[in-house]
Amino acid sequence: MAWIKDAVVDIIILLFIVAYAISLNSVLQVILWVYTGLLFISKVLALFMPSLQRRANNTQVPIYVYHIIYILTLGTLIYIGDFYFAAAWGIIWVLSVIQYISSNKKKS
Repeated sequence: MAWIKDAVVDIIILLFIVAYAISLNSVLQVILWVYTGLLFISKVLALFMPSLQRRANNTQVPIYVYHIIYILTLGTLIYIGDFYFAAAWGIIWVLSVIQYISSNKKKS
């Protein structure tokens, strides 16, 4: 359970998304769009820069935790009808899977 501290930011963002889904607060929406944009940029850069990919994969968090976070995020955003936001998170999820697969190919 020592990996939980590595996943704290992701869990907090998930809680922010749930709070946004409940309240539809515009301030939360801006915060989440900024975070989503930064996360998207970091995922794209990690695909093309091996040093960033090694740092991104240097975590003890089991991969299924990220899948759970992504599916809950995507489900919440689809449920409230924020499809552009859901699409952004879907793309981030796909980029994460591609990054995970490519890093495992390099290890073997």
